[in-house]
Amino acid sequence: MPLNNFMKELETVSPAKAKEILDIKAQNMKNSVISAKNYIPKNERVIYVSNSGNDSNDGLTPETAIASCDRVNEITCPGDTVLFERGSHFRGHIAVKNDGVTYSAYGKGVKPIIDGSPKNFADPEFWEKTDAENIWHLKDKIKNVGLAHFDPSYTYGEYNELYGTMKYKGDGDFSGYRDLKSDLEFYSDYDTADFYIYSEKNPGDRFLDIELAEAGTIFAGKADNVTIDNLWITHTGCHGMGSAGGSKNRRVTNCVFSWLGGSILSINFRGSGKPVRFGNAVEIYGGCDGYEVSNCWMYQIYDTAVTHQFSGGPTECHQHNVIYKDNLMEFCFWFIEYYNGDCQGHPQSVKNVYMTNNFCRFGGYGWGCKGRESSTPMYCGSRMCDDVENYIAENNIFYQSLGFLVVLANCEGHKKEILRNNVYVNPKGEKFARMYDKVYLFDGTEKEILKTVANEENPTVVYMPRPGYDF
Repeated sequence: MPLNNFMKELETVSPAKAKEILDIKAQNMKNSVISAKNYIPKNERVIYVSNSGNDSNDGLTPETAIASCDRVNEITCPGDTVLFERGSHFRGHIAVKNDGVTYSAYGKGVKPIIDGSPKNFADPEFWEKTDAENIWHLKDKIKNVGLAHFDPSYTYGEYNELYGTMKYKGDGDFSGYRDLKSDLEFYSDYDTADFYIYSEKNPGDRFLDIELAEAGTIFAGKADNVTIDNLWITHTGCHGMGSAGGSKNRRVTNCVFSWLGGSILSINFRGSGKPVRFGNAVEIYGGCDGYEVSNCWMYQIYDTAVTHQFSGGPTECHQHNVIYKDNLMEFCFWFIEYYNGDCQGHPQSVKNVYMTNNFCRFGGYGWGCKGRESSTPMYCGSRMCDDVENYIAENNIFYQSLGFLVVLANCEGHKKEILRNNVYVNPKGEKFARMYDKVYLFDGTEKEILKTVANEENPTVVYMPRPGYDF
């Protein structure tokens, strides 16, 4: 395939002009996601879901729509299409347990919101004082909250909104709710499902909207031949879409994922004695054969925007026919993450992976990166098996990271990847990459490093000052 000099003009203009070009590209990508047309059903059964519906309805017409995610889970059958009404706001989780189902939108307006927060907790009746000054207890039980989000605007692309600071046992000398000291610090007791927050007055009197992202993946399940399209997915402590154990022919298209992640994955991660948090926008954990994420917009994600990963042996795992294209990813910790390590005696393979025209920007900024900004990676591969074929990443943009633009673990499998025509933007003198156990700086040697270390063909390199974000 000939080289196409992807965005090579960025090297010939001033940093200010380069920023303008890239900002316009990002806005065009946002517009493409926002304006994506509704899926048109063919001859399959269609279930309609609307805030104006009723769960006693059959859901088979817009006039007899059902109203809840719970009812969707009860009545959906293999091969159905489930359409959520635009402008509606649904709370709950979808069990992806039936093969051949499409989840999408109907009507006009803002994409339907699928919200993992059980309800709006901005009611003073929901809160009670504790025996500690300025610390309030939520009367409801709520499990493993990863994010507390206050007065969200529900406007596309609002990055700098008010959120709480999570405290947990193992975080320094923190031992329980009495150790909350600052405004909007919160503690979600992993064992009892009690939630506490520091506030000088009742939180329900301070805010119009309090969303608590508890543990749970919003679209969870490993059914095959499933499409998730044209939805806005938010406020879960775990993943927006997750398939544990793998799946075949999973497509995620035209969706917005925002403000999610942060729940505790393990209180004793890999025997370290310390807890670890997690939460990705779109993930397949395990094998896959046919996995596409395209024309999506992910922002303010605790961990990763999009990933296929496996490290759970001993069992074989094959990740084949993966496409990530035309996605805008902003204010994450990881952006594109992938791994499938060798496991002795159990075959592993990664074949036919294509990543193109993905725009990753502002790594290490955002609510989920506080305290770990300097290690954020944008394009990140680790523990890759030896059996890698036809793995191509081209025409992607890696733009402004407080950590690394590229991370590749010291594995032979990564040396079989093909990188070409990618764009790298960071301030001169800052970190560039960590590849095969060595750290490289963004210092004028990038192209030679990419050529000799990562087999990168025809990269574009731009030096640009840091953005002034403080969130």
